[in-house]
This record gives sequence, structure tokens and C-alpha cells, in this order.
Amino acid sequence: METDSLFYELFKADPRSLFQLVRLDIEGDYAFESITVKRTEKRPDGFFRRTDGKEGPNIFLELQGWNDPMIYWRSFREVCTWHEQSCSTDPFIIIILFVDKKYDPGNRPLTCLPPHKFIRTTLPACLRKLKEEKAGVLTVLKPFGLSGKKKLTEAVREWEADIGSLELPEHKIKELRELLLYAVLQRFSELTRKEIEEMLELTPLDKTVAGQELIQIGIEKGEKKGERKGRKKGILIGEIRLAQRILKDSVTPEGELARKSIKKLKEIFQQLESELGAH
Repeated sequence: METDSLFYELFKADPRSLFQLVRLDIEGDYAFESITVKRTEKRPDGFFRRTDGKEGPNIFLELQGWNDPMIYWRSFREVCTWHEQSCSTDPFIIIILFVDKKYDPGNRPLTCLPPHKFIRTTLPACLRKLKEEKAGVLTVLKPFGLSGKKKLTEAVREWEADIGSLELPEHKIKELRELLLYAVLQRFSELTRKEIEEMLELTPLDKTVAGQELIQIGIEKGEKKGERKGRKKGILIGEIRLAQRILKDSVTPEGELARKSIKKLKEIFQQLESELGAH
């Protein structure tokens, strides 16, 4: 899973976690969406729309993990074009979250006057502020704040316990634990499969909590679609997607895998297994 995807899944699961991360004091319920600015076919990284029927600013998010000297101009252009197309006069907030300070070109050309707002920050700075407080769902981002893997095993168990103590439905807890695993794999790309298994006390892929969840999703999707061999196909889909995450590969959408034959899924998984074995 790419870093951007991790943030998307987190903000989709809990939109207000972004506000906690960047210290944005704002009221109301928001939904995280993906929108397209039609005229330019440009897509902001994220759009937060208030959902409780009350007035509130629209929030535009850019996650920046690469060098782009035009990031500020592009962000303002997309916000202005969206307002032009929607004929909206609602206030807006632009948030640019740099994964690392080195990606900030430092050439911000414009400022915002109230009630509009512009927030520029970096992930390391946000995580430092989270270090000594209860992070809630943002616990899944804590691996990015760890300088080395020496205390990783101990830290992961502590983070898992923190997630488990949240007053959330069980399916949400499972989702956050899986996102934590993805964050660990993204932050410490040098980890071997053996180190990952030892750290998380993993058994074979199909026996892990994350693996079982993915496999069950695959089984349910297969059965809902009336697949005669839905269970077998679901297991393969779950194993493939989990193996791809461990290898830091792009994770193939479930729908795309579901359209493949069992024979083809076996070939894909066998290739992934050989790559895992080489780690």
C-alpha cells in the first residue's frame, strides 16, 4: 500500500482524524470524498464535506510526498475552479500536508483572508505533537514517527493495545489494526518477511488476523456473486492482496481479481510466494 493510500483509508474511516492531526479546530460532521475538477480533469487528494446539514467550510487536502515546485499554485487553482463550477460561495480551508519537509518548495504565492484558511504543515511535525498524548485512530500513523526499528516490536504491541482500547465497533478496530500493519510495512520497507512474522507473531498468511479478514471479504464477495467456487477464489484473493501489501507492491482491487480465473489467481499467488521467499 502506498503512503497516500494509507491516509485515504484512515481519513475515510474517520474524517475528523485529519483535523486532530493538523490541529484544526472545527465543528461538525464531515465526510471524506474524492472529487474531480472537470474542466482541467484535476483531482485534489481529498475533499471534506460537512454532512450534518449545518454551514461549514469545505476542506481541500493535498498530500505531498514528492517534489512539485507548483504545488501551491495547483492547489489554489483546483479550489478556485471547483468554486467556479459549483457556484459555491462557501468558505474553504486548504490543507497541504507534506510527508517530509524536503518536499515543501517554500514558494507559497498567496494568502487567505477569513473566513477562508490555508494550513501548511509536515507529517513529522504533526507526529511530534501526537507523541505524548492519546492519539486515538491516529495511532496507526505512529510508525512514521519512529526513528529506528530497535524498539519496533514493543511499540507495535503498545499501539495495538491502544487501538484495541478505543470505543469503536469491532470491525473498525480490525480495520485500524490492519492500517497499522500497513503503516509499519511502509515505514520500515527494509523489514524481511521473517522479521515481520516475528514482530507480529504471525503464522502463515491465511492464519493472520489481517489475512483472515481479507480472505473472508473475498469469500463473501464470491458467494454474493454466485461463484460456484467462491470460497476457494475468496481465499486466493485475500492471500494475493495481503502478500502484495507485505511486498510493498500495488494492491490489486478486489473486483479486478474477482474477474480472473482460479487458475490465473493461483499463478499470481505462486509468483508472490516466490518473491516473499526471497526476502
